Amino acid sequence: MAKKVHYGKVFQKIRKRRKLSLKDFEGIVPRRSLSRYERGETVFPIVKLQALLESIDLNIIDFYHLAHKEKIYGRYGKIFTKIRKQNGFSREAFTHLSISEAQLKLFESGRIMFEFDKLYAMLMEMNTSLEDYCSLLEKGSESPVEYVLKQVDLAYYSADTTMLNSLYAELDEYSDHFFLSLCLKGILNKISEQEILELKNYFITREYWTNQELFIFQYSSKFLSSDHLKLICENLLSSKTIFKGQNIYQRRLVLAGLEIMLLKLKENSLIEAAYFLKFAREFVHETDELTKIACLFVECLFKYKQTGKVQYKTTMKSICKASYMYDGLMKKWYQKNYESYVK
Repeated sequence: MAKKVHYGKVFQKIRKRRKLSLKDFEGIVPRRSLSRYERGETVFPIVKLQALLESIDLNIIDFYHLAHKEKIYGRYGKIFTKIRKQNGFSREAFTHLSISEAQLKLFESGRIMFEFDKLYAMLMEMNTSLEDYCSLLEKGSESPVEYVLKQVDLAYYSADTTMLNSLYAELDEYSDHFFLSLCLKGILNKISEQEILELKNYFITREYWTNQELFIFQYSSKFLSSDHLKLICENLLSSKTIFKGQNIYQRRLVLAGLEIMLLKLKENSLIEAAYFLKFAREFVHETDELTKIACLFVECLFKYKQTGKVQYKTTMKSICKASYMYDGLMKKWYQKNYESYVK
């Protein structure tokens, strides 16, 4: 079940954010009744709630999305923000169109959607055609889940625990993303034995692999046994042609293989480490420099572990240095693994 929402508390937050008192709503509902509603001691009929919301220029659908923290209009607001800033407009610049700064902030953060005439009026104010706005919307659009997956990737490889905790807290509120939430819990080492079992069962039932399934595999593979992992890897290898041309899919498979290989290396299981390194190499795309360099780094780590030859250590140090020099996504990952396995 989804998390229970306290609508009165949500209304209270909006009211206080707009610096409105209980007295400002006396024409609709007595102060005492509104105070009780905000404390969760009573409920209002839909008609009364609608009247309260209309008095602050908020429709009931947008209030629902605010209450459930759903950023369903994210891209609309994001593109609008870029246009507004590029044209030098502040949020206060549209008040003459009966659009408050607070409303615009909610729209730009993806919490509410404006009616067509208001959105159109703001675009005209900035000399931006509706066609241009729609064109920008269509370029590189992504779903809210895809956005979260990208944010987790950035936070994980940047070793940003604060961001990972924030993303976990956001996902944990909704039953729709149960396994993604478990995956983040695993990254943060907060996962229970029962939840690990849930993840194991999840992989057993996978027949089709989308970006979301591969994401969970990439970050949760450490909880699976070697036999289970090999079974999944053989299944993925037999479906290799499906992932051709899907760069993000291939990248996730490479990085998953490398993470498993590093775990096996830590356990001194060199034969198994070699198996998962070979698996990772199978999915390296010739144009993906990130995975090519990551594979080279881990391969050098493997050979250094086998032979102790300085040439492999030198290559790894060079990759670490170059990654920091160019502020690469994997810089902290390289450094962490170099220090864990070499120093």
